[in-house]
Amino acid sequence: MSAFSNIESAYEKFGAEEPFYAVLTEEKYKRKQLDEELFFKTGEDLLARQMKLIQDRGIQISRGRALDFGCGVGRLTNAMATYFDEVIGVDISSTMIGNANQLKRRPNCSFQVNKKPDLSLFPEDQFDFIYSDITIQHIPSPESENYIRDFFRVLAPGGVAIFLVPDGPVLRPNSLPARFEKFYCEQVRPFHKRIRGKYEVQVHRISQQRVETIIRESNAHLLSVEPHPRWAERTKKYKPLYYWASKPND
Repeated sequence: MSAFSNIESAYEKFGAEEPFYAVLTEEKYKRKQLDEELFFKTGEDLLARQMKLIQDRGIQISRGRALDFGCGVGRLTNAMATYFDEVIGVDISSTMIGNANQLKRRPNCSFQVNKKPDLSLFPEDQFDFIYSDITIQHIPSPESENYIRDFFRVLAPGGVAIFLVPDGPVLRPNSLPARFEKFYCEQVRPFHKRIRGKYEVQVHRISQQRVETIIRESNAHLLSVEPHPRWAERTKKYKPLYYWASKPND
């Protein structure tokens, strides 16, 4: 089974057993002690903060159609529906999408399963805003890079994408360090989780240099790169980074 297929399998299981915990891995979000209102409020608070930043920075975004990539049970999709006319959430897991449909809180939300290693289910120039939080880190390469490229294909001219990717070392493709990193992320770490009775979630990193190259090659404009507030003060060299990028108007 490929690393990408393993991700699908892990999140199908997550969606069936602990769909909220899969999104926010804190004990209080496990089903036995879940506060559903608190869970969805975290999404509302996050989107409110990001939309205020957009406003404060003078970034103009049309409020038509938005995409939540890696939507899970719709925590952010529902929050985004406050700001946009239509929001589509996509996820690799059919069980997650089933939960999202049951938990839908706003009529202008819809959810779609996407098991493809790209966003080819959408034509180009579809979305005014694309948002992805704590999702790309769980996707192996090259699929993770395919998705980032496709953000800018399906983004409408003048649209903005904000997505989170953990930074990592700059590694030459197919070099020994690159192969070791791939083996560790796809085999060693999931195995270690499995023997401890935990979900076999992969965590991948992409160097800032590489992400910025993908954005540039996609003919998009990089607006900002900044650390996730939760990890901004961490001492580790590599941090999860938010990338803000726009698609130029024709």
